[in-house]
Amino acid sequence: MRIAIGRVFAELNHFSPVPTTLRDFEAMGIYYADEIFQHSAEVWEIDGFLEEARGARDVELVPTMSARAMPSGRMDAETHDFLKGRCLEELRRVGQVDGILLALHGAMSSDDEYDFEGDLLATIRGEWGENTPIVVTLDHHANITHKIIQAVDALAAYHTEPHLDSFETGVKAAKIMFATVRGQAKATIRWRKIPMIASGNLLAPEGPLGPFFAEAEEYEKQEAVLAVSIFPEFPYADTPELGWSVVAVTDDEPGLAQEIADHLAKGIWRKRELFLPEGRPSPRQAVEQALAIDGGPVVLGDYGDNTAGGATGDSTAVLKELLGRELGGKAMLTIVDPEAVIQAIKAGVGEVVTMEVGGKIDTLHYQPVEVTGRVEVLTDGRYSSLLGETTMGSTAVLEVGEIYIVLSELAGPNVDPGIYRSVSLEPETAKIVLVKSAFNFRAYYGAFAKGMMVVDSPGVTAQDLPSRADDYQLAPRPLFPLDEDTRFEI
Repeated sequence: MRIAIGRVFAELNHFSPVPTTLRDFEAMGIYYADEIFQHSAEVWEIDGFLEEARGARDVELVPTMSARAMPSGRMDAETHDFLKGRCLEELRRVGQVDGILLALHGAMSSDDEYDFEGDLLATIRGEWGENTPIVVTLDHHANITHKIIQAVDALAAYHTEPHLDSFETGVKAAKIMFATVRGQAKATIRWRKIPMIASGNLLAPEGPLGPFFAEAEEYEKQEAVLAVSIFPEFPYADTPELGWSVVAVTDDEPGLAQEIADHLAKGIWRKRELFLPEGRPSPRQAVEQALAIDGGPVVLGDYGDNTAGGATGDSTAVLKELLGRELGGKAMLTIVDPEAVIQAIKAGVGEVVTMEVGGKIDTLHYQPVEVTGRVEVLTDGRYSSLLGETTMGSTAVLEVGEIYIVLSELAGPNVDPGIYRSVSLEPETAKIVLVKSAFNFRAYYGAFAKGMMVVDSPGVTAQDLPSRADDYQLAPRPLFPLDEDTRFEI
């Protein structure tokens, strides 16, 4: 069997003032044909496809294209047209295939299309027909739509937060695809939408989502159940089909699939209050609590400026609280500020400069802060993180007393220590490390951090969703927790 594989992946925030362009995908890498195999890492879904195919003599995986971008605002129409058009072009290039296996995100949108994945999959289904199986993997922050469900034979999504099982998710999807093509299974998909969004504790397996994923995995042990996926969705999207979903895929048992989806959906709805934001420290409280901890590093997750959720990365909220304090060690943080980087480059390494940093992109939530410091490092921003090859664009490190500010042209995947190590800073030696991440950083800093906490900070990924209820113009209402009168019945 010949199976076409590919990936188009980005999580796009409708409230971000920064549009996602083709340059953002180019920064993370757009690869074609065999280039995909050359640039794959063992944590991604495509590697799961490859692993499952290795032991199957009757399987040929045919690579098409892979495109990935850092989360930011919605794509412009030109970028949407390019990605969709090139994906279709590459699928056509490989010729006759027995199936199409794709790694998608599920929260991509553009100025002219709120449901990128659904639109792409519907077009593929229309051109390749009902007899070509289509199986996809999705981030569990995907927003499931009718178009997605109608276009695919099956889907599988992550079961963990932070996302540590993308490889396993790829293996699961490949198993379903190969069994379908061999005639060993008839994938049947059913789903249930839940009128809720959430920005609270979504950690899994240790958080309140854990028991539901555990139940999903118990269902998957049944011979007739191929995949059960829970989607807490991406709350920073304003779309007509916004809301949590549960999707079940069985081997030709639609009644069982619907029963599973409905059962899990009802349980999640009953426990909906558990997914509301917990009381978290403000930037000031977080810095004070970090300084009270003996040793370091203490890692602070900047919830409101979470670049992994599409925030701008130019918050000054924590920097303001660090300045003027005796820290007793190094503090490391990142700020996206192309203008400040240019100033640092003009000054040169070793020079002392006074400049305003941050607060120039998301001017609604942040203000620039004036600092005086020494330019320590200048780089092109290219580095290899645990999430793969990437770039921050031109990058400078400014030493302001005990504070080391990594200034960059672009937002990098600020969840693991690689972003600091790329500019010769070692987080393990720091007192305080700020990461632009809500949860995922725990997987990468947990081995050596003396403390970790999430900061209730301002920004386009801030946790207090009801306070921005008026920002949701397209979302179906009522919607929990934006509306007190939300009801859910099956």
